[in-house]
Amino acid sequence: MVTSRHERTPTFGEEIDLLYLELIKTNAPYENCKREFLKLEKRWVQKAKTTSQRLAVQRIISSTILTEAYGESMPWKEFGRWLRRIQNLGFRDLGMRVHVTCLYVQALDLFPRQAREAWEMLADTERRVRRLRR
Repeated sequence: MVTSRHERTPTFGEEIDLLYLELIKTNAPYENCKREFLKLEKRWVQKAKTTSQRLAVQRIISSTILTEAYGESMPWKEFGRWLRRIQNLGFRDLGMRVHVTCLYVQALDLFPRQAREAWEMLADTERRVRRLRR
C-alpha cells in the first residue's frame, strides 16, 4: 500500500520549505523567522539518530538564518554570529560554501572592517571551485 504525502510525516526538507513559505506569506520580521527556524532545528536535532544528521540540520538552519540576516541587512553582530556558526560547523558541500561566501562579500558595504577576511574567503572558495573536475 502506498501512503500519500499527507499521511506520512514530512521530511526535514519539506518541513523547512513549508515553514519558509509560511513566514514569507505572513511577511514575518527577522526575529520571528530566526525564532521559528531555531524551534525547527531543536525539534529535528532531537529526532536525529546520528551525529551527521544533527550536523546537517544545524548547517542548513544556520545557512537559512544567515541568508535571512543578509536579506534584512542585519548588523555584523547578528550576521557575523551566523557566519561563524556555519564556519565552525563546517560547510556541507561546495555549493553551501559558495553561497555563504557570496553573501559575505556582497554584505561588505554594511561592515567594511571584515573586507580582508571576506576577500580571503572568496579566494579560498574560488581555488576550491577551480580544483573541481570539468
